[in-house]
Parts: sequence; C-alpha cells; structure tokens
Amino acid sequence: MLGPRLLVFSALCVFAMAGTAQPGSTCSTANDRLDPSSHKFLSECTDQSFCSGIVNGTCVPRQCRRDEFPFGFGPEDAIPSQCPVGTFCPDEGSGCRPLIAVGGACQLNRDEQCAAPADWQDLSSTQNFNGSICLHSVCW
Repeated sequence: MLGPRLLVFSALCVFAMAGTAQPGSTCSTANDRLDPSSHKFLSECTDQSFCSGIVNGTCVPRQCRRDEFPFGFGPEDAIPSQCPVGTFCPDEGSGCRPLIAVGGACQLNRDEQCAAPADWQDLSSTQNFNGSICLHSVCW
C-alpha cells in the first residue's frame, strides 16, 4: 500500500524542484510557476537564472534578489543585489521595478511590490506593507 503513496509523493517532489537549464540554454516562460506549498518561484532555469522571454526564451543570470539569503547560491557565488527603496525585485529576478500603484497587478502575496496609498499611515499594520496589500494579484 505504500507504493502508490510514495509514487505520488515522488511526483510532487519533482514538481517542486528548480530547473536545470543553465544560463544561455533555451527555456519557455510558459513553464514559470510557484511551488503550491512554499510559493517559491520555479522555472526551467537554475535558481541563479530566469527565463527571459525578451531574449527569445533564454536562461539569463538573475539581476536582483528579494531575499537576504536567496535559494541556489553558495558562499562562493556572486549574489545579485537587493533593490533600492521605492523598487522591488519580481519573483523571477529579472531586474528592479518601480513600486506598483493601487489597482495595478502584483505577484502572489507580494505586498512589498505595491506602492503605499496616500493614507498609508492610517492603514499600516502588521498585516500589510506600508498600508498596501497584494490581494488576488492586485495592489490595494
């Protein structure tokens, strides 16, 4: 009886693994996704790169990071910088972008992508980021 359960678990683990395509390899942004359990960004490319549709579906090195200690980088690896105040790094690490205005599209659970509303001081709490929230992929 453990056989089928192990098979299902193994299939889920494979889905959650990062890609293996190295920078310069071909890829498809259609295969970009979030791990359903951890919400970690996954693509065909390694953790140190992302699939750029702009560069004809090619894995290119990440240009930014959102985490202090990003996945897939060792102590000897050059780690991309974090974005300055007023900007954010998208899940794929494709470069710093300006904060998104209220009503604009944001990535899943990424409150820090949203610009603060005019009355941010009244709305700010431990439940949001400077009074803004990314809810159903829209900045509020």
